[in-house]
Amino acid sequence: MQVEQDIPLAPLTTFRMGPRARFLITITSAQELPEAFVFIKEQGLPYFILGGGSNTIFTDTDAYAGVILKMAIPGFGVLEEDDSGARIRVGAGENWDSVVERTVEMGFSGMEAMSAIPGSAGAAPVQNIGAYGQELDRIIESVEAYDRESDQIVTLPKDACRFTYRDSIFKHTDRYVVTAITLSLLKGPPSIPNYADPIAYFSSRSIERPTLRQIREAIIEIRQKKLPDPRDVASVGSFFKNPIVDASFVERAEREWPRTVIFPMGEGRYKAGAGWMLEMLGYKGRSFGKVSTYESHALVLVNNGGATFEDLNRAVTLLQDDVQKRFGVTLDPEPVFV
Repeated sequence: MQVEQDIPLAPLTTFRMGPRARFLITITSAQELPEAFVFIKEQGLPYFILGGGSNTIFTDTDAYAGVILKMAIPGFGVLEEDDSGARIRVGAGENWDSVVERTVEMGFSGMEAMSAIPGSAGAAPVQNIGAYGQELDRIIESVEAYDRESDQIVTLPKDACRFTYRDSIFKHTDRYVVTAITLSLLKGPPSIPNYADPIAYFSSRSIERPTLRQIREAIIEIRQKKLPDPRDVASVGSFFKNPIVDASFVERAEREWPRTVIFPMGEGRYKAGAGWMLEMLGYKGRSFGKVSTYESHALVLVNNGGATFEDLNRAVTLLQDDVQKRFGVTLDPEPVFV
């Protein structure tokens, strides 16, 4: 286990904002975690688990006076395969999109619509990521994690992870550190995601039954037109969750506002498009100084260079207040604030 000191955190996050960390430990195997937590206990310091840094906002104080555990556990393997599908085990440090690419090339479906989501595989269950109708909790079988209470590696079945929309048990307890995930994927012809953009993409090309690779390529192209590449533009992708609304909101929206973006969830619940709301308010491509909304998507906040947490917080508060006044709903941020 290697311990580094006084490490800048901004380069480790896609928003490129943050202080320096007092200590940084890169975890390359689950067996290193007990030793890392002994070190944390001996130092008497707080800690934070960092994956790909694509969903993390550090407040820019002088320093993070604690320990950053950078998860870099590798691993990708087929546990079981038959005519109907396969079970895949993935290390927490693997790049998520690389995992999607490999499963698509192997002919396994269930995650192709989640292509081009930045971040690590270990962070995926924490956020319960999803896109274009595919959600992680539909394909995940179990999560391996280091249990700080029992000081051992445990396997949590799907039900124990308490997945809900962009949420899981891992957001609400520091007991577990995700070390690997097991996914259950299918074989067979995939379906075009039932969303306007993918449907329009394949309709314009007269493709009725696309392959897995074609769906992946379509999703990547669609996302590239709307969302910036975090390697080129400092952002965390979509900054706000789509708020959950009821039927009365849907009735009002369809009556009062044009081009309503609403997704049914069942049981009388709906997701309202946060990006649609912000665009209705004229926030696409708006600058707030060192922070702006992306020119192609109002849901993306961009660090224009040298932004502080105060700069970001002012922009976030303004957007939340305006949406609350106009639509009567609260926009909750997706990233984790540290």
